[in-house]
Amino acid sequence: MKEKKSGELNSIRKEIRRTQLVLIISVTILLSLGGAFINISSAEKDFSESLQNTSELITRLYSFTKNYTQPELCIYMDSVVKELTDVDIISVVDKNFNRVYHTHHNLINTKYDGTIPDFSTHKSGYYTEDDIGPSGLQRRTYSAIYDSDENYEGFIMTIRLKSSMKLITFRILMLFVVVTVCAIFVEALIAFIISKKIKKEFLAFTEDFEGTKILVDSMRANNHDFTNKLHVILGLIQIGEYDKAVSYIQNISMIQRETISKVMKLIENPSFAALIVGKIARASECDVRFILQEGICFRSEDIAIPSEALVTITGNLIDNALDEMNKSISDIGTVKELVFGVYTRPGSLLITVKDTGGGIPEEIGDKIFESGFSTKGTGRGIGLFHTKQLVESLGGKISYESETGRGTCFMVTITKGNGVD
Repeated sequence: MKEKKSGELNSIRKEIRRTQLVLIISVTILLSLGGAFINISSAEKDFSESLQNTSELITRLYSFTKNYTQPELCIYMDSVVKELTDVDIISVVDKNFNRVYHTHHNLINTKYDGTIPDFSTHKSGYYTEDDIGPSGLQRRTYSAIYDSDENYEGFIMTIRLKSSMKLITFRILMLFVVVTVCAIFVEALIAFIISKKIKKEFLAFTEDFEGTKILVDSMRANNHDFTNKLHVILGLIQIGEYDKAVSYIQNISMIQRETISKVMKLIENPSFAALIVGKIARASECDVRFILQEGICFRSEDIAIPSEALVTITGNLIDNALDEMNKSISDIGTVKELVFGVYTRPGSLLITVKDTGGGIPEEIGDKIFESGFSTKGTGRGIGLFHTKQLVESLGGKISYESETGRGTCFMVTITKGNGVD
């Protein structure tokens, strides 16, 4: 059941990540499209303003060429066109519609047969419109030419080809595409890093939760064990066996003190030691003999393992062993034993849990660590799959040896740098 909930939470986390990415990409694309549209619209306006300003400048420059011969005018205007990056073509037409100058020299001294500008409705002396000329679609600004006596002498066309304008628009779009792709990549990377951090914190939280729950279960089992003993004491008192009641109380108190003292002495981690004490009580409640293997020793200074991880791994293995023995052995008088061992040395940890259950059949031996696999139904602890994941996340390995009808021994080995828990 817990594995199912963990899977559901993991699915929710993945769905949140997918939704987050979709929102990031959608918002980024919409913002980029909006920005591109605004920039293109602004560029269109800038094209017209730039042409008008440039046309006014060219008209003033042309006023200094009154005494230039046509070759001199051609050289001068060519140099002007070369310096103006926002203009493709300049055409100077006199009042008789002869082309006095044209950027394409083959059109000089030819008759202008295009649109005749109407300056009567444009008092400023210039205006801009889209038209078609010998070079194709274009945006042109007409600027009137007057002599010193304000007599009309012709007009100048300052032209920007539509092909040039489309090229600039295309570059703007490409710039926004590149910026959008980079923004999406950076945002996705940041989202991935944040998601990974959240996942790590989430896993740490679930491990804390599972470890705490195992301790609560152990304390509950311990409480049940004491309740049973209290019933014995109450019964002895009720039948008048006061001396036996006193003897029984002294005996269980001594055993309890010795057990707690021994565990606390051998296991230098309060949470881990509390778990083992609780599991000893639960084993007694399940009519299982809990044996501490000779030479066990856990020193926190030998290896840095989070207390929650120790509680989760060990608690799950012991619970599996107790469940297996209660499930598989029903003969009255059959000895049920659980042998627990834990050993540390600088940088290394070994945990062993051996039971006298029915063993693991060969046909399911390769499946016991798979997600969702269980022979006990749902709601039976966090499962070997999660235990294996937790062990491997700490850089360790979990293995087992089993003999059908005789029992199973699980072994956890973790090797890492020294540190304090």
